[in-house]
Amino acid sequence: MRWQLGVLVTGLLASAAMAEPRPAEVALTGGYWGLRAHEPHELAVQLELRPGVRWWWVRPTTGLLLSSEGTQLLFAGVLLEVPLGAGVTVSPGFAPALRFHNGARNLGSAVLFKSSVELAVPLTPGLRALLCFAHTSNGKLGAPNPGIETLLFGLSAALE
Repeated sequence: MRWQLGVLVTGLLASAAMAEPRPAEVALTGGYWGLRAHEPHELAVQLELRPGVRWWWVRPTTGLLLSSEGTQLLFAGVLLEVPLGAGVTVSPGFAPALRFHNGARNLGSAVLFKSSVELAVPLTPGLRALLCFAHTSNGKLGAPNPGIETLLFGLSAALE
């Protein structure tokens, strides 16, 4: 039984390592900043760069998020791009962030952590539609630690 599990894991890792390389991408998304009922709902825009390098399903990402209440975040982290078939991917991600411009909300720290999950659907070769949900908080580095959720929609385009 153990050797069968080992063969299965090795096969999955090998298929992920041989996955079709993806070109670098730029993603532009926009949507809601603050989803909880008791907080003001603002707008957010996010610009993200995803280099063409990958380690199995792991891909680096970096970006800038701007909210209409004044917050500006610069982040860099990783996405785990899991293929679902027909070019569709689901990508959980994690990125430490620096809040370099404070907005109206007190997030408790200049250092924040962004956890996200993204669904990407191909539209045409090199163009994908994105739906992304993220939670950003200070990870108890400061007080208060309210955290904030975002729901973003947008597009990513290959840089070829």
